[in-house]
Amino acid sequence: MAKRNKIYRPEEFDEIDDRPSRSQLKRDMKELQKLGADLAALGDTMVKEACLPAEVEKALLLIKKIPKHEASRRHMQYVGKLMRTFDTTHVREIVDAAKQGHSIKTAEFHRLEIIRERLIDGDDDLLQKLFDTNPEQGQRLRQLTLGARRAKTSDKPPKDARNLFKLLRTMTFDEGK
Repeated sequence: MAKRNKIYRPEEFDEIDDRPSRSQLKRDMKELQKLGADLAALGDTMVKEACLPAEVEKALLLIKKIPKHEASRRHMQYVGKLMRTFDTTHVREIVDAAKQGHSIKTAEFHRLEIIRERLIDGDDDLLQKLFDTNPEQGQRLRQLTLGARRAKTSDKPPKDARNLFKLLRTMTFDEGK
């Protein structure tokens, strides 16, 4: 029997396939799994307040209780499958807001560290500004600043510097720069 060669015509290839590739589907699935893991990492209360379908909420709450790596991997695949069943824009907003809130807290922490270091290094103008804006805590501020300066020069433990940082966190002031 002779083998026939099939001839392909160019017009057969003109139809463009609008489906996403398998690789793109896998990337999307991994993204949904990560989104579910990020939401679960925010805590049980956030998962419960996210107004998710009951099955998705149950699966997300179960993530922390699975100890084995392979079981956890399979469960995350299941979470990704469940996340495909509804619109995840609300979940993305929750996770993004939590990440942004964390970065804001970190920036505020660094700003207070810089102010504390400036006070310890001898910025008396800044000390006076803080004293003027918070007169009820001004005396304590000066005591801790002087104690931190002494501890820095005598290589003692930075107990006053830590207390100064705690005090700065409770104080209100515009910009200490």
